[in-house]
Parts: sequence; structure tokens; C-alpha cells
Amino acid sequence: MKKLLIIIFSLIISFCFSQTKEQLIDSIIKVNIVESNCIGYGCMPSSQYKRFKKLKQKLPDKELSELLKHENPTIRTYTYIEFIQSGKGNVPEMLSTELQKNEMVETFEGCIMDVEPVSSIIYHEYWNKIRIEASRKVKGNNYEQDLAMKKALATDLTMEKLDSVIIYSKKEVYWLLYDRTFKNRKHKESYLPRIRELAFKESNAYAFDYLKKHYNSKYSNELENYLKNDFPNAKFKTENEVFYLHLFIKILLKSKNDDFKKIAIEKLKTNQTWKKHKGWFNTTLKKHGISL
Repeated sequence: MKKLLIIIFSLIISFCFSQTKEQLIDSIIKVNIVESNCIGYGCMPSSQYKRFKKLKQKLPDKELSELLKHENPTIRTYTYIEFIQSGKGNVPEMLSTELQKNEMVETFEGCIMDVEPVSSIIYHEYWNKIRIEASRKVKGNNYEQDLAMKKALATDLTMEKLDSVIIYSKKEVYWLLYDRTFKNRKHKESYLPRIRELAFKESNAYAFDYLKKHYNSKYSNELENYLKNDFPNAKFKTENEVFYLHLFIKILLKSKNDDFKKIAIEKLKTNQTWKKHKGWFNTTLKKHGISL
């Protein structure tokens, strides 16, 4: 209710008076949600989105770029989106900076409200931008557009740099960014030592699945050893790690190896963190005729 009153008050102020840049920044911070140009069933630009557009119009590029360093993550996020869409700024540098900060923001797009890492918004803003640009260049069917989007992700140099930032980050990275990174392309072989470290020392299932897909014969012994000896003792406590656990369970069950199936079942019996997402896990288990 308090946040709703703040939003209504900010709307009244914005409609009745011409705001200065300081007032616009303050009003954005008061609402403190990154809202898109398409919210609600009518897919209309939000008032918060319009406020940032007004702010952008009042600022020359140099002043606008200073907002990339603003202490408020909502202000920074709007500015990141603006710079990415306009093709300005160093996107890998933006991503590296936000991975270090590790801050979250509330978001509102369409009919969905969420809380997301700022780093994920930066990554996906560019990821979506090049996919959309690639699909628009193809006049063919959905299949051809999909191929064009995949090619763009695999060959775009900035995208490759973003993926490198994700792979080499020593900070915890949102699980979905690992998922995207390891599906975008087959990476340079010079990345393999780091990917092996993620897979076998940090129990990163997305790195593990990447090695299994692209280097199965080369790392077959290490992959099997991890599943038989290291996985049963690995701890999966954080939200990210629960996603790793789920992918490992899928890998074990898809192998159709009875020993691996037993390992998967025993792990779920001894690890309780997955039960917060039991509906999701049970759906996977059901596909393989398993009920816990």
C-alpha cells in the first residue's frame, strides 16, 4: 500500500509540473522498480519508464554516462538498457562491474513482476538485441529465423566477450547466465581449464553438461568419476546450486545407467534443499517413472 501511494504521488507530481533532472531521478528512486515500455494487459509504457525517457532527454551523453555509476541500481539499470539499445558503451565492462556489485532490482514487464540481478538484465538486454536484429534480417519461416538467431549468438564478438566474462568470473553468477553461455557456442579450447574447474571443483552442472556435449570422449573418465564419487558428496544449498542439482539429476537419469539412477535417487533422499522446488523436480522424476 505504501509503495502504491508513492507511485500515485509521483504520477501527480510528474503530470502537474515540469520536473528537473534531480526531481526525475528522485521520483525514479522512490518507485525503485525497473518498469518496461510494455506493462499490463494493454502493454502500455509505464510511468516509471516515461520518467527515465524524460530524464534522458534532459541529459547530454556525458551526464547520462555518469548515471552508470549511480549508487541506485534502478537508475543504473535503466541507463545500461539505454546504452545497450543505442549501441553505446562497453557492454562487457558493464557486465563485469555489476557482477562485482552483485545487486538485485525489482522489475515489471508485461504482467510479470520479479527480482533480478542487474548483471542478468545487462546480459539479456544484449542477448535479446542481437537475436531480434538477426531475426529481422530473415524473411523466411520461424526455423530460418531461429537459425539466424543462433548464428548471431555464436559469431557476435561482443557476445563472445560477455560469455568469457561469465566463464572467468570468480563471483557467483546467476545460473541462467551459465545456461546461456554454455549453449551459445563451442568456446575456445583455451577456456577448457576454467570450464573444468567450474564443472569438477565448483559442481557447476552447466559447465559439466558442456564438457559432456562437446568433449565427452576426452573427459569421459573425469565425467564418470565426478558423478560416481564427487557428486554424492557435493553440497547444493543456494538457489543457484539447486538449479545445478536439478540438471545433474537430469543428466544422471538420461544416461539410462542403473548405477547413475541409484545415485540420483539417493542424492535426493539425502539432500533436502530441492524440496522447496519439489513440483519441478517431481515432474522430472515422473518422466523417468520415479516417485519419491
